[in-house]
Amino acid sequence: MSPARSELSGSKRCIICWKQGAKEPRMDLIRRCRAGNEQAWAELFHRYKNLVYKTAYLMLGDADEAEDVLQEVFVQVYKSLGAYDPEKGAVTTWLYRITINCSLNWRRGWCPLVPLDRVRDSVPSPEGRMEEKAVWQAVDKLSGKLRAVVVLRYYWELPYAEIAHILDIPLGTVKSRLNLALRTLRKELEEEEASAGTRLSQQEV
Repeated sequence: MSPARSELSGSKRCIICWKQGAKEPRMDLIRRCRAGNEQAWAELFHRYKNLVYKTAYLMLGDADEAEDVLQEVFVQVYKSLGAYDPEKGAVTTWLYRITINCSLNWRRGWCPLVPLDRVRDSVPSPEGRMEEKAVWQAVDKLSGKLRAVVVLRYYWELPYAEIAHILDIPLGTVKSRLNLALRTLRKELEEEEASAGTRLSQQEV
């Protein structure tokens, strides 16, 4: 069990993680993009569109809005690629930061999440889908700042230091936000479990 998953084991819930498969592009791809090479831009987009879309979807909970954010992110990438400095972080770190910021600016309220199998590469079992849905419905109630650290830590399994770099906050703030998010999630899940048990008992009477 990974460190990220073990932190939620006490509540008998886990957030199903998807590991990123794409490798960092070589700087020659970045240079070709900066030179206006359309093929290089297409390669960059296709390599990272899933990362951007999934992050936006998890932040917003709406497929159409995630598509809009996807387009906005790559508009910003196009405008600011000349300022990208690989010494300050990987391309993925840069893209996470842009996507999180775009998502936070896109909407201040959250809408209900639909099942995550729409954005996963594999479809979970029915039991897994129900478990996953319960967790993300609870995540849906978190503030934007708490939701961002949860998405980066438990969906993308990023280390604390990278999350701090992406969000431009101190490492201690990342940990405190995660602790608060976990306490909030555990309380929400326990209340939902108790409520479900009460409803079941009433049905059996």
